Amino acid sequence: MYCMEDTKVARTIELNDGARMPVLGLGTWKSSHLPRTSVQGAVETAIAAGYRHIDTAYSYGNEVEIGKALRSKMQQGIIRREDMFIVSKLWCTHHGPEDIPACLNKSLNDLQLDYLDLYLVHFPVGLKKMGDELFPKKNGKMLTSDIDYVDVWKGMEALHASGKVKSIGVSNFNILQLERLLALCTVPPAVNQVELHPYLTQTELIEFCKSKNIALTAYSPFGSPARPPELFRGDTDPHKLLEDPVVTEIARKHRHSPAQVLLRYHVQQGIVVIPKSDKPHHILENTKVETLHLLYSLVPHRLAC
Repeated sequence: MYCMEDTKVARTIELNDGARMPVLGLGTWKSSHLPRTSVQGAVETAIAAGYRHIDTAYSYGNEVEIGKALRSKMQQGIIRREDMFIVSKLWCTHHGPEDIPACLNKSLNDLQLDYLDLYLVHFPVGLKKMGDELFPKKNGKMLTSDIDYVDVWKGMEALHASGKVKSIGVSNFNILQLERLLALCTVPPAVNQVELHPYLTQTELIEFCKSKNIALTAYSPFGSPARPPELFRGDTDPHKLLEDPVVTEIARKHRHSPAQVLLRYHVQQGIVVIPKSDKPHHILENTKVETLHLLYSLVPHRLAC
C-alpha cells in the first residue's frame, strides 16, 4: 500500500547524469488497429497544451508524424529544440553492433532532429534481424538473437559519447537484469521505463531503482484500455482501470477525473508518466495533475488512508 501525502510535485526530475526530465510526457504507442493519422495532431495539441516531453520508439512507426509536428511548432515559434525532451527506443532487431547506430539514425532522420534527449533499450531480449520485420518468426515461433544486453549497452554508451543522445536508459528491465548491467557498465542507465499502475505496482522494482538513482517512467498508467482484446490477461487485466470503483470514488471525492487520479498517483511518487491520448480534451485534462493532492492509497478493490 502506498499512502500519498499532500505535497506539491515538481514539473521535472533530475536524472543521474544531471539532465532534467519533465514528469509528464505524451505517450505515442498505438495498437495496430488504431489509425496513426492522429499522431501528428496529438503531438501538436500536446505541445500547445504545455507538454515538453514526447515518448516514441522505432517500433511504433510514427516518428515521421512526430517529426512533422515538432518541426511545425518550431517553425511557428512555439518551441525551440532545447525546450523539448524527446525519447525514442532501440528496437530488438537492432542489437547488433552495426545496427545500434543505424536504428538511432533512422529515428533521428524521421524525427528531423540532430539528437535525442533520452534513448532506451526497448527490451532486454533481442530478435533476429530479417529485413524490416519487427517480429521475425519461423513456423509461428519468434526468432530471438543471442546478443547479450550488456553488449548492447556498450553500443548505447558509444552513442552517448557521440553526443547524438544526451541520456541513455532501458525499458522493461527487471531487478536482476539491472543489477547485472550496473555491475558491468561504464555509464549507468538514467531511466527504466516499465508498466506501472495500481494493478501492477512493482514496489520492489521502484525501491531498487530509487536506491540506485535510476529514474522510473510509467507506461500504460491507465492500464492501456486501447490494447486489442487478444492481449487481455483475464479477470486481472487492467484495461478497465479507469472504471475501477476505488479510482472513481477517489476522483469523485477530489472532483477530478479518474485519469488525473491515476497520473497523480505516479508523479507524487516521483515517477514520470507518459499517458497516451489523441483527444484534445483528454490531453489538456492530463496536464492538470498539479492541483490534485491525493490522501488515499490506490490499492485495487480497497480505499484506505
